[in-house]
Amino acid sequence: MSPDSRGERLSRLQVAFLLAAVVACRLAAVQACPTYDDAFITFRYAANLAAGHGLVFNPGAAWEPVLGTTTVLYSLVMAVFSRMGIDLVAASLGFNLLCDLGTALLLVRFLGGRPVVTTVAILGFAALPQIARISVGGMESPLFALCAIGACAAVQAQRPLAAGLLAAATCLVRPEGVLLAAVLAVVQLRAAKALLRFVAPVLVVGAVAILLLVIEYGSAIPQSVLAKSAMQGKDPAAEKVVRFWIAARQSFLPTLAYAPLLPFVAWGLVRVLKAGGPARNLSLFSLAISTSYLVARPHTWGWYYYVPHVAWVVWLAFGLESAWTWAVQRFAPALDRSFRRFGPQAASVACAGAAAFAASRAATPIPERVYEPLWEWARRTSAAEPDARILASDIGAIGYAWQGTVLDSEGLTWPEALALRYPLAMIEALRPEYLMVVAERPRLRHLSERPEVMKLYEPVARFNATGKTALVLAPEDVPIDWSQDYLVFKRR
Repeated sequence: MSPDSRGERLSRLQVAFLLAAVVACRLAAVQACPTYDDAFITFRYAANLAAGHGLVFNPGAAWEPVLGTTTVLYSLVMAVFSRMGIDLVAASLGFNLLCDLGTALLLVRFLGGRPVVTTVAILGFAALPQIARISVGGMESPLFALCAIGACAAVQAQRPLAAGLLAAATCLVRPEGVLLAAVLAVVQLRAAKALLRFVAPVLVVGAVAILLLVIEYGSAIPQSVLAKSAMQGKDPAAEKVVRFWIAARQSFLPTLAYAPLLPFVAWGLVRVLKAGGPARNLSLFSLAISTSYLVARPHTWGWYYYVPHVAWVVWLAFGLESAWTWAVQRFAPALDRSFRRFGPQAASVACAGAAAFAASRAATPIPERVYEPLWEWARRTSAAEPDARILASDIGAIGYAWQGTVLDSEGLTWPEALALRYPLAMIEALRPEYLMVVAERPRLRHLSERPEVMKLYEPVARFNATGKTALVLAPEDVPIDWSQDYLVFKRR
């Protein structure tokens, strides 16, 4: 007899254990994973809005207003917390935890509370390192997933108006929300009235949002989207291939260690697509996101794949449920009964304990060794020199504390960067008072190409997790890959 036909469901106590595991795993992840630098970009936008400067990165700059964030709705939420005087790092952690608890509850409903599949899905959502890391990174991904999964559930519950509003909200959290609206519209094609009630709020909210953005910024397309689309290496064709494989790996095999699970994931996806319901809607949305990345091959970061990771653990849960049912029916029926009584509780405790142990062995030094000293230096320096400009590629953490103008060499918040293209050209054209350079080989090698320009600057500070203090570095002295190792120069 299959789990479906038994009709057994998790008890409220068992659901509570699973939700507690989500909380425990997120608290452990806070200890092990720092806030993303990019999150501080949104935080600076939110703080400026809360202070009455508008949703801008550099208040009063000649090129403002510029929409350098793709997550308008999340910025507005963070602005509310900033207005209340709440630290935005803490606010993001608390808010995203609430979003994840909402997502977990929706997944319980998605899966009907069936013991095996629900337990695996919720604990996978709680403990998968990629999901936990993104969740505590300060980004908008948990809100994006909650709105998307809520829309999928609303469609299944035949509440198209609510689904439309949630789909519209999803679009305001991340641009990929447009794919959700398209997927859910196709799902409802055969129900004309439901389709109309779903599409109406999407179009109305979308039209109002576009109109307001055009009035304020001159375009509804964020500057950050334009900048990321322009990011190209020296060999664009080769980079496109690399980006394709990054998208494929992040979507379906986040790490090679998960390779033995792929057969269960694949079978689970087949089961979900056959079964229909909200899990299928979520899966179609996830596949649409992954397909768009595989086709367009944009520059993506880990948090872009939050929804695909959530879908991945759902597929894994369905696949393992099939394997479990087959095994226990043939070899250990009593084990199945025991699991249904005590398994979710025991698995939740074990999952939380494992997460706490892993976090204690890998506590992140980034807040203490990088962010806090960097903020202290930035506040002190920019207060003493209020007109000083700093040019940086990682503008989040420095922008969170710098009181003056932050020039973004990547062009996410500063359009002129796209015209100048290279940091040396920006330095020559503007002679900013400060530079903050990531201590990685390609960047230092680029700066060394014009020693006469760099003679205008002297290194004055360094911030990294390893405690290294050397200020004079050759390209060969640093790794080739990115790390949070920042070298600060002051104009002589």
